[in-house]
Amino acid sequence: MTLKQQLTKLVRSKSFLFMIAVFAVLALLPIFISDNFFLTVLTLITIFSIYAASWNFLANSGQGSLGHALFLGVGGFASAIIGSSIATATANLLGSTQLPVGALSVTIQILSLLLGGLLSAGIGLLIGLACVRLKAWYLAMVTFGFSVIAATLSSQFDAITQGINGFPTTTLVTRGFPFYILVLSFAIVSIAAMYIITKSRMGMAFKAIHGNEPEAKMIGINTAKYKLIAFVISTFFAGIAGGLYAYFIRLIDNSVFSPLNSFTPLIMTVIGGLGTVVGPIIGTVFLVSIQQLLALPSVVDSLRASLGPLFPEVSNVGAPLGFLIIGIILLVIVIFLPKGLVSLPQKSKTMMPRIQKLVKRISSKFKRKKPK
Repeated sequence: MTLKQQLTKLVRSKSFLFMIAVFAVLALLPIFISDNFFLTVLTLITIFSIYAASWNFLANSGQGSLGHALFLGVGGFASAIIGSSIATATANLLGSTQLPVGALSVTIQILSLLLGGLLSAGIGLLIGLACVRLKAWYLAMVTFGFSVIAATLSSQFDAITQGINGFPTTTLVTRGFPFYILVLSFAIVSIAAMYIITKSRMGMAFKAIHGNEPEAKMIGINTAKYKLIAFVISTFFAGIAGGLYAYFIRLIDNSVFSPLNSFTPLIMTVIGGLGTVVGPIIGTVFLVSIQQLLALPSVVDSLRASLGPLFPEVSNVGAPLGFLIIGIILLVIVIFLPKGLVSLPQKSKTMMPRIQKLVKRISSKFKRKKPK
């Protein structure tokens, strides 16, 4: 099958069409719902969809990472520093104190994001060369260790990262709908690229390694090579997500390397559906929506008023309750929907006949017991 035929088959597949439909809806929603909070949530969902998809891409090659925040942070810091440097140099060249927002600033924004992703991939390459032969969870622990080291180093290099104060980003694309469209464009290209790679011959090699690495070696697959390629690609897109996140919150500091940011893509992927294309997107929508709703001042105040007396020593019950809810949801999904929310329609189809039979049995028993 030629490359053209493969691409045609992929573009016409249900998963790809569903993914494009989702992104089309995400692009149109802000036009009809002009609310700042809603646009903020959509932007965060789109950014973390790239991040979760990058982690899922790595998992599809039989590897695990508990330190993916390292690459999120490297991409964020690199994009912020590179973008600021290029913007300042360009403004000086034009003889102005600030770079005017326009086509030039958008170009600088895209360039800084791509360079941040490449630097993140470069770090991933170095770590991969040293650790790619490790088993999945040993590699996961190594990446976690590197993220802890990165958090410490970033807080010490004041001249580069501005230490614990963090590095403020330069406004290159206006925050709001213009920046959201930029984020959405990167998400479409990034997730589509990972999807196409997954369905290619290289993706078949990843699946073989994920299924049974010793057997993959026996049929001639260079497992170390393909695992390294998967690791580098995953870290590149994680770096892209980090750059977008840095420009969205307008500041990047060492908190980006926190363990929470390392576990976030794992939780999103498991909730949505591990190993699927749309699973990480569904998990991201689900998790980010819950987190943002629980962070609303009105919700926090109502939680404090209703649950505060039960926990007098806790000043803010909103954040702990959010983690509690997410933990319960994760447990329920792992136990009852091990394939994630993406399997819910199929699960409901198989369960519906059983539910109907159960309802018939219960109704027939009540009819028998009914007095004449």
